[in-house]
Amino acid sequence: MIGQTISHYKILQKLGEGGMGIIYKAKDLKLKRTVALKVLPESFTQDEESKKRFIFEAQNASSLQHNNICTIHEIDETPDGQLFISMDYYEGETLKNKICRELLCIDEIINITTQTAEGLNKAHENGIIHRDIKPANIFITKEGVVKILDFGLAKKIDRTQFTRIGVRFGTTDYMSPEQIKGEKVDRKTDIWSLGIILYEMLTGQQPFKADYEQAIVYLILNQEPEDVRKFREDVPDRLLTILEKSIAKDREDRYEDMESLLEDLRKVRSQNEIQSLQFELPVPRPSQSIAVMPFVNISADPEQEYFCDGLTEDLINALSTIKDLKVVARTSAFIFKGGSHDVRKIGRKLDVRTILEGSVRKSGNRLRITAQLINVSDGYHLWSERYDRELKDVFDLQEEISLAIVDLLKIKLLEVEKEKLLKRYTDNIEAYNLYLQGLYFFNQFNFSLLHKAIEYFHQALEKDPNYAVAYYGLGACYFCLAYFGIKRTREVKPDMKKYIEKALNIDENLSEAYDMLGLFNACFEWKWTEAKTAWQHSVDLNPNNVMALLTFSINRSSWKDFDYAKKLVERAKNIDPLYDYGEFCAALPDFCNAKFDRVVERLSKYLELDPPFWWGLWTLWRSYSLIGKKAEAVEACKKSYIITGRNAIAEAMEKAGTDNAFQTAAGILSDYYQQQYTSPYDIATLFIHAGKKEEAIYWLQKSIDDIDPRLHFIDVDPDWQSIRDDERFVKCLRKIGFIK
Repeated sequence: MIGQTISHYKILQKLGEGGMGIIYKAKDLKLKRTVALKVLPESFTQDEESKKRFIFEAQNASSLQHNNICTIHEIDETPDGQLFISMDYYEGETLKNKICRELLCIDEIINITTQTAEGLNKAHENGIIHRDIKPANIFITKEGVVKILDFGLAKKIDRTQFTRIGVRFGTTDYMSPEQIKGEKVDRKTDIWSLGIILYEMLTGQQPFKADYEQAIVYLILNQEPEDVRKFREDVPDRLLTILEKSIAKDREDRYEDMESLLEDLRKVRSQNEIQSLQFELPVPRPSQSIAVMPFVNISADPEQEYFCDGLTEDLINALSTIKDLKVVARTSAFIFKGGSHDVRKIGRKLDVRTILEGSVRKSGNRLRITAQLINVSDGYHLWSERYDRELKDVFDLQEEISLAIVDLLKIKLLEVEKEKLLKRYTDNIEAYNLYLQGLYFFNQFNFSLLHKAIEYFHQALEKDPNYAVAYYGLGACYFCLAYFGIKRTREVKPDMKKYIEKALNIDENLSEAYDMLGLFNACFEWKWTEAKTAWQHSVDLNPNNVMALLTFSINRSSWKDFDYAKKLVERAKNIDPLYDYGEFCAALPDFCNAKFDRVVERLSKYLELDPPFWWGLWTLWRSYSLIGKKAEAVEACKKSYIITGRNAIAEAMEKAGTDNAFQTAAGILSDYYQQQYTSPYDIATLFIHAGKKEEAIYWLQKSIDDIDPRLHFIDVDPDWQSIRDDERFVKCLRKIGFIK
């Protein structure tokens, strides 16, 4: 067939053949791309069962959209009735060839097994069992991405399609005992086959090896394979346990499902990795817990709200430095601002034993502050105090209140903790007042108010040039300007770098500044090792720094270290249980691993929340889109634009209708980009969901030129599944530093 054209495909060369088809490399004359064609041999064209199985393969594989499953484009038929399947063409080699050529290192074995398990897990979630998993059906691209091939023997769970009683389907060497016996098979059959492949990768040979098929069948049913440790000594114990559980002859002793196997697999560390792990997440074990409620403004001037919020936040930050005290973070505490709440219910919701509440009356330079410490279990006051002071005494007041709480809760302070508790970043009351106003506007999470926050932080620094946290505030503002597509990275990068350096020159132990340094290195410079080091130091300095924990967790998810990312989020949610950003970070590993139903279940609440949470909506609409719920995706996407003040985009999407909504939004933002900057990564995202691959790649390349901070997601972002093997996309990954 070489040189012939069938349909709109020109056959270039033969790549190989199997029992159910001949594979050719071909040119798609319509879309000008290289594809692989699997052609049903002429001898099978009169065999109705073979034709049904061939069609069934195309249906199975095309229903599975996953990075580790070969992408199917179409199934068609030549004029003389010969069936063929068009699929993605990859450069690389089969796992069979790789095993024959070399003994694989442990890290590579873990990587290949994990990717294969993730692809099979996706198939199982869709009710499909492969039934013929073997090294010849696992392809590894030159970028190291696993692609599962050949769903010709796949079976729908709870269906008997193409299965005859007592007839075996598959390749004997990799068949499970139940498959060999012709019994009903389920997900555990694929788990067995994957276990056999794992053994073969570890040892370089099959576990059940004989010259005759019947002898192989006997070994599978009756004997255990040789101990892997006879072949190599560097296999982690946990990996051996996974192997043993995968190839247990009794299916009841095997893993229940592929997800359970994956959970164990992600915990495996090679010896090299173990030796390189120098950082352990600090785990505080507090004996006491407290939530500081927002102090109520009872001043005549409602604009003094910022002072009350700032005082509350300063108390939270001061108490958070104590290792033996769990302090609920600002975000969760401030959810209860302005309402009348039962402290016992609040305590249960925030999982704390005590609550501090109070009020502030500010008149000129005079302050009256009242504070009460309440026992959550019975609602009784443990302590109450009223302070009448001058404004200049506010720092002394904060120290008195903090020390009183420590004393009442019988917490023993270490000397270093006492220093942190009593640490002052400024003694200038004017600078402090201006800083609190900047903080107030920054915490509104309203992009139109960022300029006000910047203005107040600058004014605070004019009063006190050594105010370290004010420099951190400026750095955070400038990062937000770039991250949310308001200004180009190049416009804000020099200032952000300057403010981080200033903050650290003044206070080399400022956890917040190291968090900002992590963001700068990761999102602005793509210096991934330096970013990780900065975040590790930030969390080490303050294990209760919620923002550092969450931004670090996103970084770990970006690098597929999902177990560690989850630990960081778990810590953050323990401190800040009601923080929406923490909920987004908790959903991110599922989003990256294509578990979109879980993401939808977790984030759909943001459709009803008032005001909605932008990150929740932005991830929700993409999840809806990726599982084919386009109408729901469009609704969530429209709402994400409404809450950021871009109502015109939402209205245009409404007029365009569901099928054209994403392309319409992308077109509007493309035009907007020519006049005033907006995130090219967001434009690329809309185009890829509109099915416009060329436009998506164009805007991805733009995002690299602009150093769009959102690029830190790109390697795990499931939006790019359809173009992940495109050379231009691979070039993007290489330029950012995700691959070498």
